[in-house]
This record gives sequence, C-alpha cells and structure tokens, in this order.
Amino acid sequence: MALRWYATVSFALVAGYLAFPADLRPIPFLAVTFGAIPAVIVGMRSSPAAARAPWWWVLAGLVVFNVGNLAWLWYFYVQGRATGDGTLADLLYNLANLLMLAGAMTVVLRRGRRDIGGLIDAGITAFALGGLLWDAFVLPQLTAADTPMSRQAALFVNVLVMAGGLGALLRVSTVSGRQVPALWLMTLSMGTGLAGNLVAAFAVDPATGTRPDWTTMIFMAGYTFLGCAALHPSAADATRPGPEPKDDLTAGRLTFLGIMTALIPIVGGGRAILKLPTDGLLVALGSAVVIPLVMVRVARLANQRRRAERALLRMVNRDPLTGLPNRAGCLERLAAELDRPGVAVLFCDLDGFKPVNDRLGHAAGDELLIAVATRLRGCIREQDLVSRFGGDEFVVVCRDDDPHRAVDAVCGRIREMVSQPLTVGGESVRIGMSVGVAFAEPGSCIDDLIGRADLAMYEAKRSKSVGALSLSGF
Repeated sequence: MALRWYATVSFALVAGYLAFPADLRPIPFLAVTFGAIPAVIVGMRSSPAAARAPWWWVLAGLVVFNVGNLAWLWYFYVQGRATGDGTLADLLYNLANLLMLAGAMTVVLRRGRRDIGGLIDAGITAFALGGLLWDAFVLPQLTAADTPMSRQAALFVNVLVMAGGLGALLRVSTVSGRQVPALWLMTLSMGTGLAGNLVAAFAVDPATGTRPDWTTMIFMAGYTFLGCAALHPSAADATRPGPEPKDDLTAGRLTFLGIMTALIPIVGGGRAILKLPTDGLLVALGSAVVIPLVMVRVARLANQRRRAERALLRMVNRDPLTGLPNRAGCLERLAAELDRPGVAVLFCDLDGFKPVNDRLGHAAGDELLIAVATRLRGCIREQDLVSRFGGDEFVVVCRDDDPHRAVDAVCGRIREMVSQPLTVGGESVRIGMSVGVAFAEPGSCIDDLIGRADLAMYEAKRSKSVGALSLSGF
C-alpha cells in the first residue's frame, strides 16, 4: 500500500512538473526529492537488520543531495546565478553521488559475492563505454559551450562513477536467478540519474549556461525510482547472495574485454591525432582503473585453475567414501617414506564385514566403512598415514626411530577399537580385524613391503574369530 501511494503521488508530481508556474516549480521538485527520504526510511525499517547497510548509504546520499538542492535554489533565487557551477551545491552533488555509489556497491558486493568475475567484467565494460561517451560526445559539447572546468570536472566524475555503478547493478540484476524488482528499480534510478546528467550537458544553453527546466523531470524520476526500490517488498532480497553463474573466460569474452580495455586509449589517441578535443585525464585515469581490473580478473582465473587442479589431485588420491587417501595416495606416501629408515606397514582387513553388508544392505556397509575409517584415524599418530586400500582393506604406514614400538602402540589402539561395537543401520554390530605387519629392510621396494604385509594379514586371518584382533608379522 505504501509503495502504491508513494509511486502514484511522486510520478504525478513528475508528470505535472511543467504545469506549475516557473516560480513555483521548486515545490514539486523538493516534494519529490525530500519525499524519497521517508520512503527509504520506511523501506529500511521493514527490512532485516542485516539487509539495511546499503540503505544507510542511500539515505546519507539523499540527505546530501537535498542539501545540495537547497543550496542550488538559494544560489538561483537569492543570488540570481544562472547555474550552481563551482559552488557548494556542485561539491555536495559530487559527495552525494559517491554516497549513492557506496550504497549501490554494497548491494552489488552482497548480491554478487559469488560472481566477482562477472562484476569485474561489467565494471570494465561500463567504465570503457562511459569513457567513450565522455570523450567522443560529452567533452566536445562542453568545449563548444565553453563550460567552466569546474563543471566539466564535476560532470566527468558523475558520468564515470554512475556508469560503473550502473554496469555492476545491471550485472547483478540480470544474473539474480529470479527477478528481484527492487534491484531493477535501483538500476533504473542509477540509469535515470546518468541520463539526466548527460541530457543536461547536451541541452545546456551555450550563451547563458542554463538548461531547460524539463530536464529536471529526469532527475525527479530517478529519485522516485529509488524510493520505490526501498519500499518494494523485494528490497531485502537485493542484499542476499545471488547464484554462482558459470565463470568461463572464453576466447570471445576475452576478445571483448581486450577491446574494452583498449577503447579509451584508442579513442582518446585518435582524437588527439585528428586534433579534436580530447581529455588526457580520462586516458590516464582509464588506464589506471581498467588495466588493474583486467589484471585482477586474470589473477582470479589463475587462482581458480590452481584450485581446480588441487581439487582434481585430491580426487585422484582420495577415497570419496571415507575421505582417506586411496591406494594411489598410500603408494605415493610410501614411496616418499622408503627413502628414510624405520618404516613399517600394517595391512588391515575387516572380519565380519560381508555378513553385515549382506544383511543390512550396501548403505549400512558404507556406513560401517566410514565408522571404521574414523576410528582408525584416532588410532594413529599425526605423522602416520591410514588409507583405504580397497574394499574393506586399510593400510597404515608408520615411520619411527623405533618402528616396533610405534607399531605396538598403534596395534594396541586398534585392539581397543575392535573391542567396542559399532552402530550401523540402526543396529549394534561387532567386527574384527586381521592385521599383517611388515617392516622395511634395506633395499625394500613398495611391492615387496606391501606384499609381505598382505601375506602376514592372511596368516593372521587364519587364527582369529570375529570381534577380535589378530596380528602377524614378517
């Protein structure tokens, strides 16, 4: 209800702005600009506390904007100045734009935290296109109108800041997974504000430095869109993390980014060669902003590739069920340990696993293997390794200055482990374990050591019963 009334009244004031006498037009203008403040306050209070941070920035920006509006009206009506260029109003407008950008970026960073690569691409593109728009169209118009440098600098900051914010908001709006109207309304507000600045630059009268009064309606619409965004029920969703889109830097996308990176220097340099008005500050600033963004983008891709390679390596050397190193991981570790003295291998095979698996099902069998793996981790020291060698077989690798003492300690803990029942599939079960031990000798190879431990395990299995530990060694 609040959104409907606010939108109806505000847009009615925007549509009827020119119907007011010229000296009364500040009334609907201030009604719309000040009206956005309570709209944001109401919308912010209806959002969860964790979602209010962006709206605090927006509220601060609106307050500063309105102070700037009052300052501009004072200069215009009291001092009789045609424009507010170079005045306190200009400074306040720039500060307000930065506060608004902070609010937009807070939304972008919260909503797009899973899409940093896409946001960087959007920022590069928006900055490059904003720079092209400035250098090819806006600057020549301002130069022809003999616009003061203070006004050019203020407009330059506004255009680039708002272009970057608009690009980022468009990105999070289009990949939000589901439509979030508040995001689109905020994007419309930013786009309308940018359009207002550009239209005002092109519509300004070169002789007087004033702009047509109808251009004020564009800025009023921007305020209204912002108030509607705050009041919309989806405002809280705008700060929730969005989906994680696929981030593939394809050849086409890389080519596009390359073009965007080179756009500002090429256009600026081309205009300089043709002796047309060009902005050296834009070329320098464009390179200072866009090139680091590209470097960050490439660095992120390199990190993603390294993480993928590490994850793939973990998958190759890791048992997916128990999380223990698999056969390949065990053999890799054993190959590294054989270069050092005091290595022992314990080959462990579960007794009674098959009856449990057959009676309770494969899911219970998997649960049993996971439980055994967890308990085996607690039986070894930090420097030892336990691995799932295959099926219901586990291999422990120990290295110690006194390997016999280390093996005795590990076997003692395993004996205690198998003496306690396990609960799987909702039932209490008891299993045993046959352990074969082999100690490395000078010149031992991996196959020899594993083979002797495996043979010792079968010797132990012949002499034991389920629910107990049987040991044999070679």
